[in-house]
Amino acid sequence: MKFLIIFGLILCGSIFVAHSDNTVDAQFSNQNMISVSFENNVLPSYEIPLIPGQTFTLTQNHSWVNDETSRFNLESYTLDGEKVKISRTARGDFTLNIPTDSSHDIMFGAAQQYALSVEGTNDFSYLPSSPTNDNWFDAGTAVSVNVQKTTEIEQNKVRQEVTGWSLDKSEFWNIEDDGSTSFTTPPITMNEYHQVDFFTTFQYKLNVISDFGETTGSGWYEQGVTVPIGINSGGDGLVLNSLSGWDGAEVEYDGNVAQVFIDGPVTVSAKVEKNYSLVIAVIVIPILIVGVIGIKKFKNHTPQVAVEEKPAERIVEKVIEKVVDVPEKKYEDGYDQKLSDYLKEQIESELDTMHSLNIISDSKYSRIKDML
Repeated sequence: MKFLIIFGLILCGSIFVAHSDNTVDAQFSNQNMISVSFENNVLPSYEIPLIPGQTFTLTQNHSWVNDETSRFNLESYTLDGEKVKISRTARGDFTLNIPTDSSHDIMFGAAQQYALSVEGTNDFSYLPSSPTNDNWFDAGTAVSVNVQKTTEIEQNKVRQEVTGWSLDKSEFWNIEDDGSTSFTTPPITMNEYHQVDFFTTFQYKLNVISDFGETTGSGWYEQGVTVPIGINSGGDGLVLNSLSGWDGAEVEYDGNVAQVFIDGPVTVSAKVEKNYSLVIAVIVIPILIVGVIGIKKFKNHTPQVAVEEKPAERIVEKVIEKVVDVPEKKYEDGYDQKLSDYLKEQIESELDTMHSLNIISDSKYSRIKDML
């Protein structure tokens, strides 16, 4: 009897254990799961069990390395057959909240990307821009690089000028100076890593300035060149402006011909002086001539008295002897008046010519006319 009781307890325990094992297997076989896979098998697939009633967040990197020259970048996901585009970015994690009340299938889509590096300048842009806002582009994309030809380093003193470019250090092309402010490379197909190198040179500003007239030679030049400079000093009516020298950098000059060597930013200033020679030649001397003729005419009609010649009168006559050869006086009636009228006509004719050529202004013309 005792044996039968022990056997019965053992049999009941075996049945309970068997029932418990079946219950555990049923629980796992009925648990909700999420199956994660990737288009084109760019990453291995995996599964994650879901716990009902709890929140589950799936996390996936936006970008991950493929090999030494390429990467994959997340662009979409498909949840239970419904495809959704992802806002693309180069870094960080993409997160997605998954319902736990049932099992789900999710497949991520990713684009293969290659980098395009630019060296030699920081003032450039990609055309079109990268979908991840960096220098990585989807495979098969045609990309150009637009560069500003001139980058100012120090305002109105130093700048950087782009002169050429190369692709993958295999071939070099010059960039022509066609007057445009930027240069765009031909399209580059992104099926591998590429590098664009821009070649530049520094230029320095030469400023040629003056308070009078118009200067020549100002501009941007490379270091080590010699630049001719000059000035058209002009004038103000009969008063001319004459170049007397240069201030600033060391300038080699001979008369109106000058040049300066560029070894950095340079500013030179023309020294200009007033020149009254034309006023003396056109106005003062003729007036002196007429005045002396009048003096001589007056002397001819007055009794001969021994009078000491004044120094001022001797100076006037010396000036006249140097500038004008006064014709020998002819003893005829009205000769002095005719000579005075003739000289006045010559002066008026020269004055009218200068006025018609806009050498002197209307106001100065009128003032000089009143003086005659």
